[in-house]
Amino acid sequence: MDDTILVLDDFLPTDAYENLKRLVSNEPIAKWSRFNSGTDPVGHWTRNFTPTGRHNLADVSYVLEETTGLYALHLVWKLLRDAHLRDSVLIRCWLNAYTCGSHGYFSADSRGGDGYTALLYVNDIWEPDWGGETALLDGRNEAVKSVFPKGNRVAIFPAKLRHAGRSLSRECTVLRQALIFDTRKRRSDNFEKLSVFLRKNGALNHKHRTGTLHDHLVRTFSILDMRGFRQEVCFGGGLHAIYGTNGFRHTIMTEADRSTVIAEFGEYAEHLAYLFSILDRPTTLESPLELDLDAAIVERRNEQMLKLRREVFDDLRKIECANLIDQNFLEKHYLLSETWSNLRTPNRSDAIFARLRA
Repeated sequence: MDDTILVLDDFLPTDAYENLKRLVSNEPIAKWSRFNSGTDPVGHWTRNFTPTGRHNLADVSYVLEETTGLYALHLVWKLLRDAHLRDSVLIRCWLNAYTCGSHGYFSADSRGGDGYTALLYVNDIWEPDWGGETALLDGRNEAVKSVFPKGNRVAIFPAKLRHAGRSLSRECTVLRQALIFDTRKRRSDNFEKLSVFLRKNGALNHKHRTGTLHDHLVRTFSILDMRGFRQEVCFGGGLHAIYGTNGFRHTIMTEADRSTVIAEFGEYAEHLAYLFSILDRPTTLESPLELDLDAAIVERRNEQMLKLRREVFDDLRKIECANLIDQNFLEKHYLLSETWSNLRTPNRSDAIFARLRA
């Protein structure tokens, strides 16, 4: 698919659509879900089938497949993926419902630019005079499409497009319902491997600054990967908080699990992640106690000193920079910021670096 907006009628076979309507009608929905608490005073009815937020990057299609009673949703996702979203993974699935007096506010489902949103309307009947259409805007906030919520109709569009379910007229006495399947493009094998490992070990259960621990770690991996660093360094960054850190006390792995991590990602990547967990960082990585061409003396969280090979120290600095970039904190650390700016990666031209920093 490209950046076009696709609208398909009679998407599901009749029996499958009837099963889906029964599922939706029997699911509890909650009021006052809001797109943005500062700009959405009304809220709407909603039901989240995959307990993930808007920043999630993990593939959660397994929830629909493995949860009793959600097979009808799993079937919809399978048909969407196989026919139109073959290179995508599901990162969220939920139901939005509106009654007269409630409506949506314009928002985008993704800022990454590589995902698609699929809406499947679940309404027995719909009259044009009832309103409730899905309005889509382009990058200049000009309307580019309006889709009425006809039952068994699917609308697929780039998730970066701002869109909203518009208000219902007073003549509408039914519930306007739309299932949303939020996706992202499937990424590298290493990204997906890391994501699955983190998800299976509970990283989705811990909140982080933006999203979950899973989201922060895979974003850190991606920052390093985009700069072209060795994969063991990228994996070390993607694992840097699995044992906890001095700033993030939650853990998903313990020292007893180190051999498991080594078997999955290699000894050096695990070694970097473990070191990151025991150091007094970012202070000691920005200003080590001693530093020369061969080694660095750094401080552990327990105030003991530790001698590291210079290569290891430099790789830990890269990971710290990526970690801070993801949290918008790097500029607060002048020396680390300078280190990141001065890094040069093999086989990458200055033009590529300029594009990546843009």
